[in-house]
Amino acid sequence: MLETCAEAFAVAEAARVLGHEVRVVPATLVRALGVGSRGLKTDIRDARNLSEASCRMERLPAVHIPSAASRERKSICALRENLVEVRTKLVNGVRGWMRSEGLGTPRAGHPETFPSRVTEYVKKREREVPAWVSRNITTIDHLSEQIAEADAELKRLARTDPTCRRLM
Repeated sequence: MLETCAEAFAVAEAARVLGHEVRVVPATLVRALGVGSRGLKTDIRDARNLSEASCRMERLPAVHIPSAASRERKSICALRENLVEVRTKLVNGVRGWMRSEGLGTPRAGHPETFPSRVTEYVKKREREVPAWVSRNITTIDHLSEQIAEADAELKRLARTDPTCRRLM
């Protein structure tokens, strides 16, 4: 028996391969089972409490253990989303710099074209983009390329993965 955590599903899968019966306890239940009780949280104490609970309770609820493929799909989506969030933060930072300089901001458009639009917009105002802003613009450009690659990867996965095709 394992408590829900980042490693729980990979550990559960490895234990199953070795022939063990595995259950992952929902995070909402672990406190009631004595895990982390009295502020004395140690892995050994938590494992003992989970083991004792599994012996006392025959029908202890457990969460579904997703397959490795399912966990991979989730990771691909989550890490792509991280790239988008970082790019958004950088775009907002460059926009903030432009407003603080009284430059305004270029008209709205796709984030992929933001670096070229900013550079052109600033040059039209007879200014230059400082190196410390240019680094952000370059990173936005690079992130856009990475996001496009992630999108292409997700499209390929969606076309070939039976679960994705079923859900579509």
